[in-house]
Amino acid sequence: MVTCLEKGAVRDAAVALQHWQRTFDAIDDYVTILDLDKRVVSANQSLLKDLQVELERIAACKCYEALWGRDENCHSCPVEQVLKDRKTHTIEVENRRLGKTFVISASPIFDDDNVIVGMVHVAKDISDRKRAENAVVEARAELEVRVVERTRELTRVNERLQAEIAERKKAETGLFRRTAELDLKSRTLEEANIALRVILKAREEDKEELEGKVLANMKRLVLPYLDKLENSRLDPAQRASLEVLRSNLEDLVSPFSQKLSSPLLNLTPREIEIANQIKTGRSNKEIAGFFNISLRTVEFHRENIRKKIGLVNKRVNLRSHLLLF
Repeated sequence: MVTCLEKGAVRDAAVALQHWQRTFDAIDDYVTILDLDKRVVSANQSLLKDLQVELERIAACKCYEALWGRDENCHSCPVEQVLKDRKTHTIEVENRRLGKTFVISASPIFDDDNVIVGMVHVAKDISDRKRAENAVVEARAELEVRVVERTRELTRVNERLQAEIAERKKAETGLFRRTAELDLKSRTLEEANIALRVILKAREEDKEELEGKVLANMKRLVLPYLDKLENSRLDPAQRASLEVLRSNLEDLVSPFSQKLSSPLLNLTPREIEIANQIKTGRSNKEIAGFFNISLRTVEFHRENIRKKIGLVNKRVNLRSHLLLF
């Protein structure tokens, strides 16, 4: 005769089994329980639903038959490894039949005497992650191509600058020679000497104006791109080329910066960009939206610009003053 205690134990065991089955079926990954012959003992609902099979159809089938439609073991089968060393093993597999990529792990199941009695086989769908990883690889390759193109562009710019400088030096040499000839003649022609001085003064002003434009344009149009390139992913050779290019550019314009005193030359690349936006009449809010920065950052840069161009504690419109440069 079955006692109440025995009935309670049977009921509790049935409830525990029911809870275990619900938990088993709630797992999104494909989970199967295998015996030591790699045959399917049980499978959760995620696997049965996605494979569109009944448990009775795949029960007692080999795992590679039931899950992957193969006639033989999978390459680097983790189940085989578990049977050899009784440890958990994981591999990554692309299932062309399902068009998905899985991370497959197999773990041993031990009884109370630490004897292996079966295995848990888990297949986790990582297709979305693999697609994202592939997208990152493609984006990185595209970025590298862009870096190469931009490096070539900067090289061409540097070559043009070098050619312009050589041409300018040649012109200056010719001008100096002509000036010497005119100075010689000026000893007897005072009137011509006065006219020559006027011409030389105008030339010097033009020269300073040109140097100021070259230096300002380099800070506004070249240095920001060099800074962006420096913060991008560059290999050592590209980074070394970038450093040489920056050093050469600084050497080229350093004589200008020592002689010029334009207030705008002391501005940082970001301050020059914001100054240009202010000159177009944009508000602080519009500038913040344009550069994707905070309104407080724009206000901070405006104050720095006013300090550097000498407008501290002066009731002078910043835009009107910037339009003078």
